[in-house]
Amino acid sequence: MNTKQLNEQFYAKRELVGTVDHCLCEDCIFYAEQIMKNNTLVEFLHTKGLDPRKADEVWCYMEKDGYKHYTIDFFEVYADKEETHTFGNAKITFYVNIYAEKEQLPYVCTIDAVFKM
Repeated sequence: MNTKQLNEQFYAKRELVGTVDHCLCEDCIFYAEQIMKNNTLVEFLHTKGLDPRKADEVWCYMEKDGYKHYTIDFFEVYADKEETHTFGNAKITFYVNIYAEKEQLPYVCTIDAVFKM
């Protein structure tokens, strides 16, 4: 299997952010709605087998001047290399996770995004 298929399989049963089975806080619901509006980012993540609504952690770390600033993490992902891309209001980075629990999942994917409130 390629990395896309491996990520799809690994995250297949993960619950969606902003739903009853994950978290219904205001920040998670807002994130789940807003992130899907960044079509270029969503399409890129889908090429990697990832759904931005299935992240391990979603954190709104700041509200300032009418904007919400988020960090979103996938703690374990399959990837072929380290890489960074910017898609409009979001920056995505795949990098080696020296703390990964499983040797076959040595990468992390982090998204930094800003949304207008």
